[in-house]
Amino acid sequence: METTPPLSEEEYARTFRLSLDVSDEYEAMSNMAGKFISENKYDENPIKMLSIGAGRGDFEVHLVKQLGLKLDYICAIEPNSTHLRELQTSFESLETKFDISSSFFNEEFQFDENKVNKFDFILFAHSLYGFDDPHGAVLHATKFQNPGGKMLIINQGGGATAEIFTYLAEKSDPQIFSPRKCIGDHSLTGDKIISELQEKSSNLKISAMKERIYEDVDDFVRRTDNPKRNYKIDFSLQAEYDKLSEEARKHIYDMVVNKCDLVQGRYKWRHWCAGIVVSS
Repeated sequence: METTPPLSEEEYARTFRLSLDVSDEYEAMSNMAGKFISENKYDENPIKMLSIGAGRGDFEVHLVKQLGLKLDYICAIEPNSTHLRELQTSFESLETKFDISSSFFNEEFQFDENKVNKFDFILFAHSLYGFDDPHGAVLHATKFQNPGGKMLIINQGGGATAEIFTYLAEKSDPQIFSPRKCIGDHSLTGDKIISELQEKSSNLKISAMKERIYEDVDDFVRRTDNPKRNYKIDFSLQAEYDKLSEEARKHIYDMVVNKCDLVQGRYKWRHWCAGIVVSS
């Protein structure tokens, strides 16, 4: 049984930033968000936006400065204290009205109605993993949608990350490592989100996009005797690969290799990124 603890908040944030350097996921996210913005004409008239789990605010800035999103006001919810200073700086660069809350988004959460209580655009960008009840979080968010408003959920579509995370969770001492003890549940996939919404909330209108993404794990794959530490693998597992048992390392290594394509001479880990659009 594995006894490696989950990554700390600081390590989770650090491995996430480093993993972006070996991935084209940001491009896939941008493609889907650009289509969403254009289809809903959010590049024409200023709107009110809520971002739940905004991190450092990089993606929100990208939506405005690169994809033409027009904002009248944006509110961000980000409980991870390691992100708040950079999030403040990011939003200041937008030159629009904004608020930042470090509270958790749960059933008790409310907005200052003197400022805003309904939004045209609600965004969950890779943040639903952090909720004990992702379906409940989406339903709660719909209460803050303006009539005709839209929600965009960006999440892993399925496959590689969910598979190795689930394997580690099943092989670990649950008192030490489990989805509830991690920063986020990386077994959550776009397919699971859609299935639960369709089953439990048939009144919601749901559509989906997906794009294939690649993450460079060439150094990890080629060092077969002692694979080099790869921050993407650590982030996906939410644990340090090097601290796992030899059996677990070998099994995870094989799982990664089986999901790789050789692209221009380098091994790339194949994933899917999902964009789920929800409206009531």
